Amino acid sequence: MSTAPPPAASAHDRRWLVLVVVCIAQFMVVLDGTVVNVALPSIQSDLDFSASSLQWVVNAYTLAFGGFLLLGGRAADFIGRRRLFVAGVIVFTGASLANGLANSSEWLIVFRALQGLGGAMVSPAALSIVTTTFREGAERAKALAVWAAIAVGGAAVGLLAGGLLTEYLSWEWIFFVNVPIGIAAIALTFTYVPESKAPGTHGVDVAGAVSVTAGLTLLVYAIVKTQDYGWLSVETLALGLISIALLAAFVVIELRAKAPLVRLGIFRQRSLTGANLAMLAVAGGMFAVFYCASIYLQQSLGFSPVQTGLAFLPLTAGIILFSGVAQQIIAKVGVREVAMVGMGLAAIGLLLLS
Repeated sequence: MSTAPPPAASAHDRRWLVLVVVCIAQFMVVLDGTVVNVALPSIQSDLDFSASSLQWVVNAYTLAFGGFLLLGGRAADFIGRRRLFVAGVIVFTGASLANGLANSSEWLIVFRALQGLGGAMVSPAALSIVTTTFREGAERAKALAVWAAIAVGGAAVGLLAGGLLTEYLSWEWIFFVNVPIGIAAIALTFTYVPESKAPGTHGVDVAGAVSVTAGLTLLVYAIVKTQDYGWLSVETLALGLISIALLAAFVVIELRAKAPLVRLGIFRQRSLTGANLAMLAVAGGMFAVFYCASIYLQQSLGFSPVQTGLAFLPLTAGIILFSGVAQQIIAKVGVREVAMVGMGLAAIGLLLLS
């Protein structure tokens, strides 16, 4: 008599293997958003970054990632989720290798932007794979909880991992470490992840993605260059006007596109708009702390990269611990109350840090 498990059990096991595969890639993408921060002083020294241009090592990645994220989600439905996921991992892994081999500040910034583009392809495709693999209900909720934990854990681990790799190997290894992970993720994807598409998806809004990414990038560049040009200089005002024009073009494109990246009417929902503005403030504050504190601890207080990574542990441990606690409290008292308390505590913490 055969001892093989029944088909239902095999299919069930396979679904969780799919989750493991996409979480490996998502962990790599999220990790790279923070792992670079602790290595910034070493990168600045080796590649002769100026104090103002150094932040583009972070900005190039986050702007490309955020700007093309919606396009990645639409493309995954249109051309195939597994196909885009694999393509994204290939781009991300190749850009990681190129970052480690970069011998100038300009090339590092270019390859960081390419890495962000790869991440913008991986993340929405991976999330779509998770939601289509698991049935709606308790099973999908459990899978998404694992997904969220990976996202939070990746951001937290990145700071410590960046310190360890920078101090005991070199800053290049914060990028090289992605290469074997990416290769493994690609191989496992072809083995375990089936292809799928969303029926009735019509085209992708490339013009919208390009205009919003270019507008945001130029706006950030204009703000960064104010220390060289001045706030009211011709250069700053010109850059600001061009960025505003690009962002206005994005709005027009979204209003007219048959398949827009963002249906702007959704922002009439006050709860959605408020939640997005709150997350903008939270993410902005967190990235600013990671960036500024990493440089301050090493260049002003003389911390080593490992000591800097360890210094962030109270912050990262707090994020991991209380994200779980907050979910339980939300069920009892509501989202708005918990969000307001959390924002207030964060503001007090930032004030004390300053």
